[in-house]
Amino acid sequence: MQLTNSRLNKDALRVLNNPFWISGLLTNVSYERIQDDHDGTKEGRLILQIGADGDVWFNTDKHHTPMRFRSFGGGGQSRRVRNALMILALAIKLDNEERPQE
Repeated sequence: MQLTNSRLNKDALRVLNNPFWISGLLTNVSYERIQDDHDGTKEGRLILQIGADGDVWFNTDKHHTPMRFRSFGGGGQSRRVRNALMILALAIKLDNEERPQE
């Protein structure tokens, strides 16, 4: 089946608009990935952590305070951002399994 832009947009909205949990993602585990253009400094790290309540915490190695995006049941104001961050955590997990970094 060929993936069209129309189908991709429809699927993205379906995922972003509905609460979910991705099996295989663990709570209180940091999903981290270093940016590609660190030039050997290993700076520019994305850090995501999922709380037991489903909230997603987002941070970088340059930001001092983590940012929280609450789950659908916890007063979240940005449910689509939270869902996108869940997908980002899965992407980081899969990239780390395929191409581990130090």
